[in-house]
Amino acid sequence: MPSKPLYPAYLPTRPDGPSVPIAVPFFEADEPARRANPAKPSLLKAGVTAINVTPRIGTEIRGVQISELSKEGLDELALLAAERGVVVFRDQDFADIGFERQLEIARHYGPLHKHPTMGFPKGTSSEFHVVYADENSGNLRSLLGPRTTYDLWHIDQTFTANIPSTTFFWVLEIPEAGGGDTAFASLTAAYEALSPAFRETLHSLKLRHTSASIGEVRRVGAERAYAEAINATHPLVIKHPVTGKPSLFVSPTIAHAVDGFLPEESEALLSFLNNHIRSLDFGCRLKWEKGSVVIWDQRSVAHTAIPDFKDHERRHMVRMIPYGVKPEPYSK
Repeated sequence: MPSKPLYPAYLPTRPDGPSVPIAVPFFEADEPARRANPAKPSLLKAGVTAINVTPRIGTEIRGVQISELSKEGLDELALLAAERGVVVFRDQDFADIGFERQLEIARHYGPLHKHPTMGFPKGTSSEFHVVYADENSGNLRSLLGPRTTYDLWHIDQTFTANIPSTTFFWVLEIPEAGGGDTAFASLTAAYEALSPAFRETLHSLKLRHTSASIGEVRRVGAERAYAEAINATHPLVIKHPVTGKPSLFVSPTIAHAVDGFLPEESEALLSFLNNHIRSLDFGCRLKWEKGSVVIWDQRSVAHTAIPDFKDHERRHMVRMIPYGVKPEPYSK
């Protein structure tokens, strides 16, 4: 007999059903990391341990509760996420602090994306994105259909003028037999790995991003997905608004064409770049544990779920996505 969810209040609901993608008009955004003390005294205080996941991406932190951070500490967290791409907090009480406090913390980083199709906990709203799989609900494998391998590398919601920034993702329940990790790739390291000559060819290029992603096309069909689509054009190489470093702003499921290129030219370049960012040389695979919260900066990091857990087991997560500034092109 299937077990009951550990967090039934966080089961996904959608009382009014899915809506069309939401167009977010451009707005002047704040960047909390710009206010942060570079030494991060409120975050990396005595008794806190911070260990790099890899030299290129990711820092794992123990000994501090996100829920207890001051505004200064939250600013420092944004700076650390900008510098390291991904920050993993262990042994957190975040899943138990309640909807309002979770909203308050995530909103510190900007207005939250309201997802048009994902479920959210009853009594809340679509700023909560519940990622849920069990014996009755499908996962990434069922979304993509029969394939030899399963990944879905992307940056979230890049089809608007302002783009996601310091994103929160926390675990409620993990599969009993293991699996269900999340992989991240540093788009800054991916850029740095390219030859100087090749980088120069990319600096002037722009990519067209669309809400008619692979997942949306699977859900409603290509004709409807493209008819309802929200679109934006962004530089292919962007300058991070905090660190000033360049990133390959490619999102394989959302960035679908190089502006001004013929289809064959666009396909050839994007095929190379989309495969390039998948390299383990630029990334890390994070294992979820009870009490884990992951925060990453979407201006410099792509990610994918790894749906290798058993089909009947439960994986229950929640995500919140604040919007940051409009991306600017990188130039030397």
